[in-house]
Amino acid sequence: MDPRVATILKLAVFAVIALVAFSFGSKHYKKSQRKAALVDEMRTLVSEASFYRSLTEEDARAVLLRGIAKVEEARSLGIEPSAYFDLVFKREKDDPTDEFEDYPAREQLARETLLRAHQHAVQLKLVETPEARLELADGKMPDISPKPEIACTIDPAISPGLEKVVPNLEFVPAGKKKEAPTDLEIAAARNLAADLYSAQIIDREAEKRITDHFRPPQEK
Repeated sequence: MDPRVATILKLAVFAVIALVAFSFGSKHYKKSQRKAALVDEMRTLVSEASFYRSLTEEDARAVLLRGIAKVEEARSLGIEPSAYFDLVFKREKDDPTDEFEDYPAREQLARETLLRAHQHAVQLKLVETPEARLELADGKMPDISPKPEIACTIDPAISPGLEKVVPNLEFVPAGKKKEAPTDLEIAAARNLAADLYSAQIIDREAEKRITDHFRPPQEK
């Protein structure tokens, strides 16, 4: 083979290898950058007053949907939801004192709210398509059929203003009829009231009113 041709071929091979390496490195860098951005975005979302007391019910629902979109995007980049919140709240994975119940009240509330909401969103197929995920990121309910609804764990009639509190929101299947709460729903409402009080979202009087309302029949 002509030495000049061999040299050209070698240079071409090196160029292809360099191009592939650059492309891989660039994708890895962009992915790392996006992961870091997602952590910062969620940290901002759950630290703002609007997460715990939005101006309107519509604002609270939009915050919930945007939060779900961020959890799902993190998962698509290889960060499992629980690990994602460890990064958001700067938790050490191997910390022996890192027990869930030891988290500060608002941090625990944010974790529980968005982990549960994301799990329900997956079950209800709200994150299945790119279009649905874009709508969630924009704070809108994806246009799927049947379209689930967003309800309040604690009826705002019991404690006015709770329709604007993101942790009080949950997904329910479309057209679900309002019935007497089950034992599980009663327990969830009472536990949420205690968490909201611990996080200083509601006062002691409101917590007592909610707890009394959801007192199991045998305790009344």
